[in-house]
Amino acid sequence: MAEYFKERKERTYDKKTVSIRRVAKVTQGGKRLRFSAMVVVGDHNGSVGVGLGRGVDTKSAVEKGERVATKKMTRIQLAGDTIPHELMFKKGAARIILRPARPGTGVIAGSSVRTVLELAGIDNVYGKLMGTSDAIASAYATFEALKSLRNKRVLERMKNMRERVELKKETDKERKIKEEKRRAKKRAEEKDEKKTGRGKREFKRRDNRR
Repeated sequence: MAEYFKERKERTYDKKTVSIRRVAKVTQGGKRLRFSAMVVVGDHNGSVGVGLGRGVDTKSAVEKGERVATKKMTRIQLAGDTIPHELMFKKGAARIILRPARPGTGVIAGSSVRTVLELAGIDNVYGKLMGTSDAIASAYATFEALKSLRNKRVLERMKNMRERVELKKETDKERKIKEEKRRAKKRAEEKDEKKTGRGKREFKRRDNRR
């Protein structure tokens, strides 16, 4: 039963592979070739994780990276569909700047920064990557930058951010209602197809008897 709920929980996450590289290790017997994969996991609702996996082939490397990213998944402090405040973060050779954006702006960022922001559920944000352009370094920097966000003090002082939170809740409700209607319509169409299929089979049986 525990394994069932664990699998069901993992299915709610979305994953994207940012980088796959071949790594060669020189040993006494020769070169040992392996693969490393950077995987980003998120639920598009404020939770995101980043992980690096290694394996003898690409499939095992991606699976290990997904497991590591799932373990590192963290809840991000968001203000509706954007981040609560501007920040500049530096990790290693990567330096990133993130700024809140108005509704309808979208995710203005490139490289693996965009992937991390989208899987975290941020719909409107400005992102600028400086320093190294390495996909792995920029993904780690973006993840650590999002973990450093704090919105309690900002929401208390900024009225527009509180409005963004309410707007996000309303859009989520509308989206759920549309999805439920679409699923109900799909179920009704499937029932109609089953009924028409049964009618055709019965009609064929009658013709064969004649």
